[in-house]
Amino acid sequence: MKILKKTNMKTYMTKTNLRKDVVSKEMLDKSELIRVVLNKNNEIFIDLTYKADGRGVYVKKDLNSVKIAKQKNLFSRGLKTKIDSSIYDELEKLFNGQN
Repeated sequence: MKILKKTNMKTYMTKTNLRKDVVSKEMLDKSELIRVVLNKNNEIFIDLTYKADGRGVYVKKDLNSVKIAKQKNLFSRGLKTKIDSSIYDELEKLFNGQN
């Protein structure tokens, strides 16, 4: 999706960074999502910079989405590997700390 911006009588195209939420399948801006990454060393971690190398899945920044992802084991499907519940627990702690 591209958005037109007008500045000083010139029109520029700016690109928005859309990614698919693994729970709702909605296309959302990256700023509304958190990325979970599986790197080449088979380490799974939360990537708040959105720049780490590896296979990533995105989940909306709310506790409900994380709980649904945990129930349906969506990170395992998206990352194509088995995942223990510790990554879900880390995300839940992250969101509980925000509220």
